[in-house]
Parts: sequence; C-alpha cells; structure tokens
Amino acid sequence: MNYHKIVGSNIRFERQKRNLTIDELSEILDIAPGFLGLIERGQRGTSIKNLCKIADFFSLSLDHLITCPLGEKVVKEEPALDKKKSVISTYLNSMNEAELDFFISTLKGFKKYTSTKESDDNKSDDKKSDE
Repeated sequence: MNYHKIVGSNIRFERQKRNLTIDELSEILDIAPGFLGLIERGQRGTSIKNLCKIADFFSLSLDHLITCPLGEKVVKEEPALDKKKSVISTYLNSMNEAELDFFISTLKGFKKYTSTKESDDNKSDDKKSDE
C-alpha cells in the first residue's frame, strides 16, 4: 500500500471539497505551499505532527487520513449553500479564540445591519403599494 499516495489524494480530496486552494490551506496549516503540493501528489511524506494537524483540521482521525482512500467513495454533490457553509466551517476551525470573538461580533453587526436594511426595504415597499 502506497501511504504517500493515499495521504496526498485524501488531502487533495478534502481541500477541494472545501473549495480551498493549496495556498489557502498551506497558510491555515502553516506548511509551505510547494511542500503541500508535493505531499498531495504523493511525492513526499510529512511528519506525524503535520499529519495530526491536517487530520485535525479536516476533522478526520489520523488512521482515516492515512489508510482510507476518501476520493474513491461515492460522494453526493452538496447543494451550493451546503458547500458555502462547509467553507465557512473550515475557516472557523482554523481560528483562535480572539479571531472567533472578532468574527462573532462582526457577524452580529452584519446580521443587525441586514435586518435593519430589510426592515427599511419593506417599509419602502409598503409606501409604494399605498400610493
């Protein structure tokens, strides 16, 4: 069994499933993009530390990452909204506590803004229908 090929194809499969580029994933994992590319192509192995970091990021067991060819499974195509949620989830998993706090406060502000804007739009529509 060629573990380098399995690991590489699994990393590529999980990365593409989340619509991440090699550059984006390498930044999140703090691994050089060129090295990550070599790993994905099965041309290089990597340390247990890196494998653990990768498995943790993708919410996989280390055993699953290195022994189960994930790309060979029949995967249902996710609806666009689910894919977008998966991308957001991927980024959230890589954030530290301070970044999460900032993200949450920004999200609350955005939600408040969109609720206010929606309310204003509805009032505008009501005025037009009254005329």
